[in-house]
Amino acid sequence: MSGTYEFDSAPTPEEAEKLVKRMSTGANLSDQTTGGNTTTNTKDDKVLKIATFSLQKYLKEPEFAAEFLERGGLESLCDIISKVSGNTLAYALNSFTSLMNHEASWDSLTEEFISDIAHILVTETLVTICRPATAILIKVVCAADERSPAQTVTFNNNNNKHSEENVIGYSALHKVLQQEPQLFFTLIQRLQSPDYALCLNSLTLLTSMLKHVTDDYRSELLENIDNSNTRKNVLRLMNNHPSEELKEQLLEFQSAMIHNADRRRKTQISMYNPRHAKMMNDIWNCAHVENIQIPGARKWRKLGFSSEVPHREFGRAGAFGLERMHAFARQNEDMFAKMILEQLHRQDGKRCPFAKASIEVTELLCSHWNITTGYIAAEFEPLLMNFDHVHSTTLQCFYRLFQDMEATTSDFSKVSALVRSQLRATLKSDGIKDIYEFDRVMLGTPYSVIRDRRLKELEWADDLLGREAIRNLRNRLNKQSFDFIKRQRINCLLQGGWFPCPQSNQRIVAIATGNSLSTSTAANSVTVGGLGGPNGSGNGSNNSNKRWRYYKLSPSRKALMYGDFAEKYPAVIKSCDTLPNKVDLAEVVEIKPFSRKPSTLSNMITESTNSLSFALFADNNLPLAEFNCSSSAQSSEWKDGFSMLLDKGITSKDTAEYLHSLTEIGVKVKLLQIAGDRIEVPHGQIDVPPVPAGLGSGFYYTTD
Repeated sequence: MSGTYEFDSAPTPEEAEKLVKRMSTGANLSDQTTGGNTTTNTKDDKVLKIATFSLQKYLKEPEFAAEFLERGGLESLCDIISKVSGNTLAYALNSFTSLMNHEASWDSLTEEFISDIAHILVTETLVTICRPATAILIKVVCAADERSPAQTVTFNNNNNKHSEENVIGYSALHKVLQQEPQLFFTLIQRLQSPDYALCLNSLTLLTSMLKHVTDDYRSELLENIDNSNTRKNVLRLMNNHPSEELKEQLLEFQSAMIHNADRRRKTQISMYNPRHAKMMNDIWNCAHVENIQIPGARKWRKLGFSSEVPHREFGRAGAFGLERMHAFARQNEDMFAKMILEQLHRQDGKRCPFAKASIEVTELLCSHWNITTGYIAAEFEPLLMNFDHVHSTTLQCFYRLFQDMEATTSDFSKVSALVRSQLRATLKSDGIKDIYEFDRVMLGTPYSVIRDRRLKELEWADDLLGREAIRNLRNRLNKQSFDFIKRQRINCLLQGGWFPCPQSNQRIVAIATGNSLSTSTAANSVTVGGLGGPNGSGNGSNNSNKRWRYYKLSPSRKALMYGDFAEKYPAVIKSCDTLPNKVDLAEVVEIKPFSRKPSTLSNMITESTNSLSFALFADNNLPLAEFNCSSSAQSSEWKDGFSMLLDKGITSKDTAEYLHSLTEIGVKVKLLQIAGDRIEVPHGQIDVPPVPAGLGSGFYYTTD
């Protein structure tokens, strides 16, 4: 197929097919349609546009895609992408995304091509171009987690070996960001796009970056997030009543932000780390106290550290605590310098130590919002997305209360308890809808009101809840409660339950004797292998009278068994023998809501039921099993049962609240026991006593 194609008019579908097949031989269509000329005429533009348009359709077929790649068609496609524009470029990009969906287009991927895609994303304005370009970069970022372990080495266009890590994963995108610094800000700007798909794709790419960023680049990415309008635009989307799909992605973004915060919180400070050292020096320079002489304070003690070795004092706040302190000093430089200067003019023992207070506030906020890697966003939390602002306001509240109660340095824990009480009351208030109301209440509530509320609280419980020993207790009880809920949810799956038969137009039917799947239309849907069992219609019978499906987890917990029946009888099916069909849970890659409109031929599934529906999906976005739950309780039990079974954590708000309640009840029971025995729970860390003489170096203390 070496000749050129000429048409007096636009090619027919048959002629377009010939062009597409010619492209699959590796021929460079964009050059050959010109007959070697450097300028493509109008006729050739039309030929190329038709060919790339048709290619979108053909590449959705796995067989054609495989043949296309085998014959070197990808090089032709990449070449076209680098040379064309307008709709032809959009069609070519869509064709490339089709190849990526087959997970077969990495073999010829190069750094130069990824840079080209990023440049297209920054410079092009047509949404039909930007949508697929963004989708390609999403695949690049996420690909490292999706690739097979065996696929570690590939070849580029020049047949030179290179590591696949060079062209996939976050590191590949990081290189692109160095070459196209406007890429990040372009994505932020497109969060405001009126085109829904482009907005969603841009948010998905940002979320993917947060989820897949490595420790080497985490700080730089989070600085870009902090220094741009990312949070502002995300908050705007949250407040604009987003669709379910966009809401789900916004919650993913919120969760990814918290997971990164937790990773930073667990990163210890080192003065040998250039970034940490620079932030410490920035804080020092913003204070403007180098010329003030204070007895016993050379440098860092002036800022409220307890020693001249400041990095040791960040404890559980880690690098996240340093970043918050740095943000406060840089964003409120005049206020910060004034706060430090005022405290230095106070008598020793009556100063509010800034550094210690900033770290304490960070820990209070992390504790209140339960910032851990296990955090899963169940609802929008706008104040959480404004963490630096909340930290700044809470730190100012700390200083105000320290001054109003005429506290001394030894009263630090009492001031912290007052701040914690005020913070908890403010954040739980229904009237606090935005950051400005938060500022007004935190900074405007009189000290006497905060003090009286504090006195009305159960003092012993309030004191205990903030101490390290109780935090450790809560963490241990939280794990125990999680394990208990996991066993309970999985037991629900093992017992099984009745659900309405799926009413989808494309019913997925599992073959009882294997793991392969087949599809058929609703009118002709027949379950292979027969259904049998109580009230069943026997093997090979028509499914039109089957209204109920019984799902049951197999004893091995590796497969989901099910059968379809005309009636819900018996209430519990104890044996899997009457459930001939199965879904291999190893094929499940995602659990997510699955909503279909009610069938006009049946009233079995209502709109309210659809809102409680979910499905198990394979990697090709094919639903393996659908669950139309009758209540939120059943939905949370089954959805989280599968999620916890597959080690995907908790997904529903009901289960998350259940876990929180169990943990808090456990803590209160333990506290009642402690109070009854009049046991004192210590503040802060326990001083480790010296090793008794004669016991040698093998002796040690443990916190267990």
